[in-house]
Amino acid sequence: MRQLQITPLDGYDPEIGRWMWSLQDVRRRYTLRLVKDLDERLVDWEGPDGQENAIGSLLYHIAHVEMGWLFGDLLLQPDFPERVKPDFPYPSRGPDKRLTPVLGESLESHLGRLTRSREVFLETFREIPAEEWRRLRHPEGEDYAVT
Repeated sequence: MRQLQITPLDGYDPEIGRWMWSLQDVRRRYTLRLVKDLDERLVDWEGPDGQENAIGSLLYHIAHVEMGWLFGDLLLQPDFPERVKPDFPYPSRGPDKRLTPVLGESLESHLGRLTRSREVFLETFREIPAEEWRRLRHPEGEDYAVT
């Protein structure tokens, strides 16, 4: 019988550890599995009409949003820290609110960014107590509150 069970990652408050395990599980079972052995020509393909988001752009966006939530929403920092900035030379979205096209990078480059950003994410969360995790925040300049 197949057993599906969430097991908190070691080194975290159990509540946070369960969420970290879930993030890792989704990354492994879906994101990484779906792009494994992807033909490099497909990384930048923007659909038959050239108007779709390329896989590379989506991978960039996933990492950017994760870092944006961590630093902007959770830690209330206006900018990414210096150690993170080199991986994100482009804004997540353009003036038209569409995802910024991130073309001309290899799949390996995109996967490296996902790995590095997830390492920062996991490392940062080791230091966050459950009470802080649950605290409602109001990021400056945003019209939402977030935990």
